[in-house]
Amino acid sequence: MHKLIGFNIKRNKKLLVSDIIKFFEVRGYELTDAHAGGMTFKRGSFLGNMTSLTPENWKTKVDLEIIKKERLDYNIYANYHFSTSGFFRSKMEDKYYNEEINAFSKAIENFEVDSEYIEGLAVKTNKSYFNHMVRSLIFGIPTAFILVFAINLLINERLPIVAAFCISIFSILVYYVVFSKFSSPQQ
Repeated sequence: MHKLIGFNIKRNKKLLVSDIIKFFEVRGYELTDAHAGGMTFKRGSFLGNMTSLTPENWKTKVDLEIIKKERLDYNIYANYHFSTSGFFRSKMEDKYYNEEINAFSKAIENFEVDSEYIEGLAVKTNKSYFNHMVRSLIFGIPTAFILVFAINLLINERLPIVAAFCISIFSILVYYVVFSKFSSPQQ
């Protein structure tokens, strides 16, 4: 998922770059590339996407572009690349990503960051993600058993194990999508 934010700021470029680097390093990002026109930060890993429920461990890349308009006047564009599970993204995940982006804007423009709120939102996202997974298993497995049993009765022979497995996975994924899309984000 990609999200772009842009804003204008009037400040000394050295101080601006220093503040940007500090902000991202405090948030757990690592500066991987820096050049005259911008910089790139990375956090998390692909393995973190598969093994962690916490969005702070998921692979994230931020490409920053700093464009000079006039003396002490710069346009900043931050292109966030969040590694997500595609259309399985929940409303809590969307809220977390939006707050992550807004925190950068507030920190650079207004010198204010509510890191406790963002950390709390990460914990809520973690719980939301876990709850969706558990509920998907609780509803998906019995649904799969019923479907496999009904299909076995209809075809008068035993369904191959691979087909039963695919029905089970599909059933769990359908419930996960339903729970992710139609649950309201917690405040």
